[in-house]
Amino acid sequence: MNHNTLSSNWYQDKEIFELEKKYIFSKSWHLLGSINQVPNKGDYVVKTINRQPIILTRDNDNTLNTFYNVCQHRGCILLEHQGNSKQIKCGYHGWTYELSGDLRTARGFDKELIDYKKYQLKPIKHYIWMDQIFIKFNDDDNDLKKILKKIEKIIEPLNFSEYKYRKRDTYKIKCNWKVYMDNYLEGFHIPLVHPKLNTVINYKSYKTQTFDDFSMQWCFLNIDSSPYKNSKDNNKAFYFTIYPNILFNIAPGRLQTNTIEPIDEQNCNVIFDYYFEDVSEKKIREDILFSEEVQNEDIYICEKVQRGLKSDGFNQGIFSEKYEIGVSHFQSYIRDKINNG
Repeated sequence: MNHNTLSSNWYQDKEIFELEKKYIFSKSWHLLGSINQVPNKGDYVVKTINRQPIILTRDNDNTLNTFYNVCQHRGCILLEHQGNSKQIKCGYHGWTYELSGDLRTARGFDKELIDYKKYQLKPIKHYIWMDQIFIKFNDDDNDLKKILKKIEKIIEPLNFSEYKYRKRDTYKIKCNWKVYMDNYLEGFHIPLVHPKLNTVINYKSYKTQTFDDFSMQWCFLNIDSSPYKNSKDNNKAFYFTIYPNILFNIAPGRLQTNTIEPIDEQNCNVIFDYYFEDVSEKKIREDILFSEEVQNEDIYICEKVQRGLKSDGFNQGIFSEKYEIGVSHFQSYIRDKINNG
C-alpha cells in the first residue's frame, strides 16, 4: 500500500491532465450504457466519450454497432441526435451509410473509381455484459472480461439484463475527476458527510477489497431504514470501481451506474443511470431521491476539496491503512499508467 497521496498538482496541472487523456482514457474501456437505448432496428444514438464522437446503432440485421460519428469523405460529424432511420446521411455532401457502417452511396464519385470498403465508417471495439455496452478506442489487450466475470461471480445470482432502465442524471462538478474518484473509493467519510446513508448501511460491516484493475466496497444494509427492495436473503450493497472511471452501485432491486467524464483539469461530469428490478413505483422514487441527496453531499465535499488543493497550505497527504486502501490502490494505478506510458 502506498501511504502518500498524490500531490496537489496532480489535480490542477494541465500537462498531467493531457497525459491522463493520452495514457489512461485513450487506452481504457468506457461505458456507453444499456443496449436498450437502441431497442429497435434502425435506432441510433450519439455519444461523446473522451472527446470522441460516437454512434451506437442497431442495424437491419438486429446487430449492434459502434462507430466514430464522422463521415469518411471530408470528416463532417454525421448525426447530432437520437433517432431511427434506414440509413445515415451526411448533411455536408450527401454520402450515405448503412446502419452497419457500410458505405452506401458516395455522391459525386463514379462507383467504379472508389473503394467502398475503404471508406466505410470506422468501427470502435465493443463488448456487451448484462446488457451494458462498453467501448474501447484501441486494440490493446485488456482484462475487462476477466473483471466482469469476477464481479458476476461475486454478485450471483443477480442478472441486470432483467432490470428496466429508468432515467439518467448528469452532474457537472467543479473538481478534478480524481477528486470524485478518491471520494467514491472510501467509506471513511460516510458518518460525517452522509448522515442518512450512515443509517441505511451497517457501517461496522464496511469492507474494501482491491484487485488488479478494479476494487470492491461492500457492506450490509439496515433493512428497516433502507429505501431499497426489502430482502433478508439479499441485504448487501456493493460498490464496484472499474478503473479508471466506471462505477457500479448495486443494492437490492437496483443497479446504478456512474461514469466520471473529465472535462478539464478542474471540472468533470458525473453521469448516473438507474435500472430497477420488479420494484414498486414508491420504492423507485424513494431510491432516486435518496441517491440525489447523497450525490449533492458528495458534490459539496468534492468541490471543497478541489478548492483546498489549490491552497499553498497543502501539498501531499497520507492514507489510513484501515479505511483508505481503495484510494491508495487507485492512485497507484494512476501513477503507474502515467509513469510507464
